[in-house]
This record gives sequence, C-alpha cells and structure tokens, in this order.
Amino acid sequence: MTLSMLTKLAAQGIAKRRTIYFPYFLAVVLIMALEYIMISLISNEYVQTRQAELPTIIMIGAFFSTLLAVIFILYANNFIQRQRRMEFALYTVLGLEGRHIRLIILIEQVLTWFVGSILSIGVGYALGNVMFMLLNRLTQDLGAGLMDYPFSPWAALGTTTIIAGVMFFIYLLNSIRLARLNPAELLSQTHAGESEPKSRWLVLLIGLITLAAGYYIALTTTGVIDALLKVFVAIFLVVIATYALLMSLSIIFLKRLKRNKDYYYQPIHFLSVSGMLYRMKGNATSLAGIAILCTGIVLTLGTTLTLYLGMEEQVEQATSHDFELEYMGYVEGASADKAETVLNQALSEFATYGDVQDVTLAREGFITSAYSNKDFRPLEPTSKLQPNDFVYIIGVPLEDFNQLYNQDYDLAKNEVLFAGHLDKIQDSDIVTMGEREFHVHTIASSYVPTNYVGQVVYVVFPTIEDVEALAQAFPTYTRNGEELIGSVEYSLVFNAADEEARDNIEANLPEDEILELSDSDLVRVMSAQQISKSLYSLNGGFLFLGIIVGVVLMIGTVLMLYFKQVSEGYQDQGKFEIMRKVGLPDKLIRQTIRHQIFWIFALPIMIAVIHSLFASKIMFELLGLLSVKNVSTFVIGYGTVLAIFIVVYLLFYFITSRVYYRIIKQ
Repeated sequence: MTLSMLTKLAAQGIAKRRTIYFPYFLAVVLIMALEYIMISLISNEYVQTRQAELPTIIMIGAFFSTLLAVIFILYANNFIQRQRRMEFALYTVLGLEGRHIRLIILIEQVLTWFVGSILSIGVGYALGNVMFMLLNRLTQDLGAGLMDYPFSPWAALGTTTIIAGVMFFIYLLNSIRLARLNPAELLSQTHAGESEPKSRWLVLLIGLITLAAGYYIALTTTGVIDALLKVFVAIFLVVIATYALLMSLSIIFLKRLKRNKDYYYQPIHFLSVSGMLYRMKGNATSLAGIAILCTGIVLTLGTTLTLYLGMEEQVEQATSHDFELEYMGYVEGASADKAETVLNQALSEFATYGDVQDVTLAREGFITSAYSNKDFRPLEPTSKLQPNDFVYIIGVPLEDFNQLYNQDYDLAKNEVLFAGHLDKIQDSDIVTMGEREFHVHTIASSYVPTNYVGQVVYVVFPTIEDVEALAQAFPTYTRNGEELIGSVEYSLVFNAADEEARDNIEANLPEDEILELSDSDLVRVMSAQQISKSLYSLNGGFLFLGIIVGVVLMIGTVLMLYFKQVSEGYQDQGKFEIMRKVGLPDKLIRQTIRHQIFWIFALPIMIAVIHSLFASKIMFELLGLLSVKNVSTFVIGYGTVLAIFIVVYLLFYFITSRVYYRIIKQ
C-alpha cells in the first residue's frame, strides 16, 4: 500500500474520531503551551536579573508539570486506542498488515507533533505575555513591559523536543500493544468484562485502615517540622485508601442495594443499580485517580493562595522599622563591647543621605533548646531527639521590647512575656528554662519573626543579663561535637524621617548588604523594602508555580472526565438501544442515564472535598514553614479555592453530560 494511501487513512481516522481527537489534541496544545511559558521564563534575561530565585522555582514547576503532562497524555491515548480497536481489527480483516497499521499510527503521531508544536509555541508565546505580566504583578515588580518577554528560540526548541519525545513514546507503546493482539482479540475486547464484579472484603479492610491512619496523622500533627515529616506519609496512605475503597466499598454497597428487593425491583433503581455495578467494576480505578487529582488541585492552589494572601502580615512581622543594622559579631576580631559604637558609626554614615528617627538598640539572643512538657533544656551532644523536639528561643530584654513596639510592660524578676505556637503553654503557666523557672504572660504570636523556620518562640526577659545568661547556658554543638557558646546579637533599627529620606538611604545601601567599616567591623544592612521585595518575589513565585501546576492538574482532570464520558457513551450506545427496542419509555432511560452520570461525577468531587477538609490542618501546619500562621487567612484562601473548584467542576459536569447524551442518541 502506498504512503499517500496510508496518509489518507490516517487523516480520515483522525477526522472520523474528532469527538475524541479534538479534546486530546487541544489538551496537548494547552499543556505544551505551558511548557513553552515555563522554559521561556527560566531563560528570560529580565527574570534572571530582577528575580534571581524565580528560575529555580519555575524549574521545579516545569519538572512536575512535565511529569504530569506525560501521564495525562498517555492516559488519554489509552482511551483513544481502546476506541480504535475495532477500527484496527477491520483494517487487518481487509488485508492490511501490521506494518501498514503501525505506519498509519506513525503518520498520525507525526501530524500531531508537527501541528501541535506550531500551535503550542504560538499559543505559548501569546499566553506567555499575559503570564509574564502576571508573574511580575505577583512579585510586585511593576517595571516590566512586554518588550522584556521576547520570543525564546530555546523554549520553542525545548517544547518541540518534549512533544516529539512524547509522541514517539506513544507510537512505540501503541505498536507494542498492536503486535500483542490478533483480530479476534481486538474484536472481542469491546465486550470484555461483563461478569458481575466480586466483593473484595480484604481490599475494603485495607482501605479503611489506611484511610483512618492517614486522617489520624493529618488531624493530630502539630508543628512545622512534624508536618513536614508526616505530610507525605499521610498523602501516601490516603491515596492507597482512595483506590482501595472505591474498588471495594462501591461494589459492596451496590450489591447490598441489589439484595434489597423492595428497593432494587423498582424500574429506575433496577436499571441504575445494575448499570452502576458494572460501571464501577471498570471505572473505580480511574474515578479514584480523578478524586486524587481534584484533591491535589485544591491543596496546591489553596495553600499557594493562602501563602500570597498572608504576604502583608509576613512583611510587617519581618521588620518593625524601615532599616536594620546588624553587627556581625562572629567575624574574627569582633566583640560585643564595641558593637554599639560600630552600629552608631554605621548609622551616622546613612544619616548623611537623609534624616533618621525612632533609633532603637535591639539586642537579641537566638537559643536552640530541647523542649518537652513546658521544659526548655540545653542540648546534649549525644542526645537523640526527634526534629519536633527542637524549639528555637528568641530572647530579648524588656527595655528593648518596649522601645521597639512602643509598649509599657513591667516584669518581675521571674516573669517573662511569651509568644509562640506551643499549644501547651498558656497564660499564667510556669516554664523551666535551664535551671530557672518563669511565670508566663502570653502576648500575640505576631511578635514571632517570620524569617525563621521551625518551631520558634519569642520570649521577653526582665533584663539583658537574663538573655546573656540564657545564651551562655544553652550551647549548641557542631557535627564533630565541638561546643559553641551562645551570645547576644546587637542591632540598631531606625526609620527615615520622610519618604525622600527613605528613598535616598535605600539608593545608597550596599549591594551585598554588608557595610565594611574595618576588617573586623562589619555591619549587615537590611531594609523593609528589600525584605518585602524578597518575600513577594519568593511567595509570588510559589503562587505562580501553584497556578501552573494547578492548571495542568485541571486540564488532566477535565481530560480524564471527558474521555471517560465519551468512552462510556460509545460502550453504552448498544445497551440503551436495546432498552428502547424492548419498549422501555424514554423518560425512564433518561432518568437512568442521569442517575449514573451524576454519581460518576459526584463521587470524585465528594471524596476530594472530604480529603481536602481533613488535610486542611496538616497543610496549615506545613505553611508555618513559610511563616503563615494566621488561621483566618488560611480559611479564606483555602475555602475560596475549594468553593470555586466545586463550581467549575459542576459546570464541566453539565458540559460533558450533554456530550454523553449526544453519543447515546446517535
């Protein structure tokens, strides 16, 4: 057979199967357009110079989105090939050899690669301009223009290569499947799997145990480090439980309904239950996958949106003044005795650029402790502690605290002000720090700085001597067991007198943040504006990453649901045609179809909502890693994403239901 004839057959096959080919092709173009956008942003000169950490974040997103894209495309291809088995069988009966059919498949993949590459690059570049401006808005960089996002040949080449690799792999996969099947098998597989499914009690037991364990971990985990260690275990258990329960509990429940004669032998229930019983046998696995994807979308977008919504609060907590000068006391030749002198010298230098006010000395001890039951004790070099047992104490003297935050607290000798997220410590409690006991007066957790990772408490002591004594009593150790005695860090914070002074001082800050007054007198210079820019760049990048991954997950979910509806529509055509021929009224047939489609769509979203609600606590704890500790912010961000996703999911339910009805009526 000639190449032109095979090309014609390939083109006709695509045209005939446009109901399933067009969504598949559209999904490939959209996903690969996102690939172009991410590759172009990684190599974009403006992003590299203005947002140095973003290329790394986007690179992580590109890796995961590429992995997800390949999985979704292969999943869609599997559905398409199942629909084409009859077509390939007829080709074989009509005399085409296996090599001819493989060549038809190759031509189809080449056409998909060629047209898909052109459209992906075109859509990617057009959409990339929008995404580039969105990224800069999220990172609070308002100086970027469309000229800063030129066409990227490297992104075009990378996108084309990825599509070629995926299409070639699909060709090999389809060729292997074709070689393993003969015409009789191809013709018979359309009608395979008609026996009634069996109840799987062991699988049900596994599902219940893993679900209970996963939910228990999610609900009982406290603390950032504990959440970081356990979140993947909880996810793994819940994923296993979702598959196990849908494969077992759904069948067991439907068979119980079938045994209820009063319920089952009503026309609508008879058709719906029996139809769902056979549907769940073949679709439980894919429905579980859809439920997991839906949960992933909510978790990804919910947490990243929460992270971004809490930005202003993080910026406020990161610094109390416009500028901070930190004496670098660990440099050789440095000493605490000359810290104030060096800091005042640095202040005088910056004061030449603009008037300063609200100058305050801030002394702080950063202490690593082992915590258990209201007892903070020094670390031992041989102690084997769990990560959740470590608590960092930020100790400050009362004098500095009152000046920094314009407060008027008084403390007795054995009293402290305490801020943190250790739930067991409440107002009026007594805590032990080293060899001393202190009465606790709790203050707002907003005093805990946001630039520390882990379990952190902020403690205000009566005097600087208390802070120094605690730092001396709580040494840390190197990996070699060498003891490092703690010390107090000295900083000077101040505000600019007006906006002009702030801008002038900001313009004269050292590029590497280090002001060198002498070989041993070094001062780290930080500004609220720099900290804000850094936080917005980091968290805006994470939100952008969440949007990209969320969109890929959404496309994958939509693709899976669509192909499921189309595939089942073609499978059910004959069944509903028989129902019409035996005299069943159209109203009853429509009710049966409506019930089955509703539950096929409702199960994944119901499971996703339940999973998302149970996961909310551990996800909130995990956000503490990025200093998000406001519950109301989390509820707003997480809840908004969950509500919007449910609406979008229902909208797609109505769209695909119409496709299913149209196929059934053919």
